[in-house]
Amino acid sequence: MMRVTRCITVATLAALFAPGVLTAAFGQGPMFQRVLTLDIKDPLLLDITLSKGDVNIRYSREGQVTISGFAKNSADKSAAEQFFKNGLVITQDKTHVTIRSAPNVPDSAVGIEIDVPYRTQVNSVVAGAGSQKLIGVTGPARLKSGEGDIDVTFVRLGPVEVQTGKGKISCTRTIQVSAETGEGNISLLENGPSKAVVKKGPGRIEVGGARGPVEAITDKGVLHIKAIPQGDWQLNSISGNIRIELPPKFNFEIAANSLSGSISIEREGMQQPEGNLHEFRQVVNGGGKHIQAHSVSGNITIE
Repeated sequence: MMRVTRCITVATLAALFAPGVLTAAFGQGPMFQRVLTLDIKDPLLLDITLSKGDVNIRYSREGQVTISGFAKNSADKSAAEQFFKNGLVITQDKTHVTIRSAPNVPDSAVGIEIDVPYRTQVNSVVAGAGSQKLIGVTGPARLKSGEGDIDVTFVRLGPVEVQTGKGKISCTRTIQVSAETGEGNISLLENGPSKAVVKKGPGRIEVGGARGPVEAITDKGVLHIKAIPQGDWQLNSISGNIRIELPPKFNFEIAANSLSGSISIEREGMQQPEGNLHEFRQVVNGGGKHIQAHSVSGNITIE
């Protein structure tokens, strides 16, 4: 059964992400391209270390890695040509592929698109500015940018860790995810056990369809979660509001407190407290998964 399921998954990914279905992320033909052949018996280990630049990694076909390079804009085209000629170092040791910026080469506004097999593990670091996108591999995956958005979709067999100093993070349908941004929004949809941290500023955290425990921490931004709890939730904010949406008649236990903000109950089947509420505990419909919500000065709403 597991073999059949895997075959169906790979076939689905092939249909979704095969060349010709996804156009080049950078809106032009490649200035540089290199194709590497792999032994299909072993998973690919992909290590990327760039000083700056956008990275787009996607499932394409088995037994092959295709690395394409683009200038992000026409004004930087000559510098990009020089970068791909002298500044990008690609090495292969069986199924271990390394892509890195060469030292002492001037930075250029470039984008790199990498087509990989389904069984791929990713470790990608962009030290400076650069957005990253990953679609349709087994994982595990670790993506880090100094500044830039990160988007991860359909990583089903290994945990995902993403971090950016400033930028948006979006993760959808991963088996497990840990996401952190210094400043920016985080969106998590239909993931397994999840952790989301916005370190400072008004960045929002949106969690939908959580399929495991959730830990979320935000500064001034709204923290909104809408799901059926399949694990305990720990929700924290400094001054941002926390909004919790649960299905009707669902059983759970909740403990909420806000030092200077208010707590409001806007759902049927829960006891309505009186007065200005700063702390609230209740077992709902016989109890179940535990939800803890804490804010220093933000409001907490349970719907």
